[in-house]
This record gives sequence, C-alpha cells and structure tokens, in this order.
Amino acid sequence: MFCPMCGAPNEDDAEYCGNCGAALHEEAAGEPAVETVKEGSESIDVQVEGPVDEVREEAAPKPGTEVPPAPPARSYSAPRPAAGVPTSGMAIASLVAGIGGLTVLPLLASIVAIVLGYMARRDIRDRPGEVTGEGVALAGIVLGWIAVGLAILGIIVVGGIALCAMIASVSYS
Repeated sequence: MFCPMCGAPNEDDAEYCGNCGAALHEEAAGEPAVETVKEGSESIDVQVEGPVDEVREEAAPKPGTEVPPAPPARSYSAPRPAAGVPTSGMAIASLVAGIGGLTVLPLLASIVAIVLGYMARRDIRDRPGEVTGEGVALAGIVLGWIAVGLAILGIIVVGGIALCAMIASVSYS
C-alpha cells in the first residue's frame, strides 16, 4: 500500500505511513494524536502525526545502540590569518592611495598605489606568516590601474577637444 500523502510504500496492514505519519485508511484518520509534554512546571499538548507510541519508538534510540555524534558545523567564510598577524602597512597605504587616485589626486596617487601594492605583495610573499594583506594590496593595485586608465582616457579626450578647437579657430581666420 502506498501513502496518499508522500507516496512511500507501506505494509498492507499499517494504519499510518512509516515515512510521514499520515493515516493510510479513512477510519484511522479520526482525531489527531495528542501527547502531553511537560516543560518545567507547564504541561503542553503537542499534536503528533501517527500513534503516539510509534512516534516515541521512532524518536528514542534503541537500548544499547550508540548515538552517532552530530557532524561538525561547517564554516563557509574565508580563512582568517592567525591572531596577532599584522596587515602590511604598505598594503594599506596602497589601498588608500588607490582610493585617493580615483578621487583626489588622479595620476600621482594612482602611481603611488601601484608601486606600493607591488612592493607589499612581494614583502608578504617573502615573509609568510609574519604579515598578511595580499588582498588589500591587490585592491590598491587594481584601483591604481583603473585610475591611471581613466586619467589617460581623460587626457586623450581633453586633447582631442583642444585639437578640434584649434583647428576650428585656424580655419575661420
């Protein structure tokens, strides 16, 4: 016999589904089973699917069987460096200069960010475990190159506009 709720196979004489606890026969589907649970000084009626005795049997481990330990919690965060390992000062300076290259000093700060970023990455690789911050240094390098590219693009656009203006002024003279 198959359960009308979940489709799991059951024995022909079973009244409740062994998989989901749903009633397999219409006469067994009367009142839901209720179990009284005591929590502290309060008693709470809990509705359970299937007969209360079967639910208790399934929930309780068999005597003499060892309950396996819960699996260890998984951490999906990025690995963190050991406590007390400082971040490279050059890497932080590279990131700050990269941000400054996009906002305050477009070309000068960008070049500083690129140079400091490469120096910081070399320093971090030469001293593994002593300093960290390769990602910070890489962010400074990327920001520096983006700002250099934007500065070069700006120079080309402004130069093109100036050249067009000069040509237009010469042709009308």
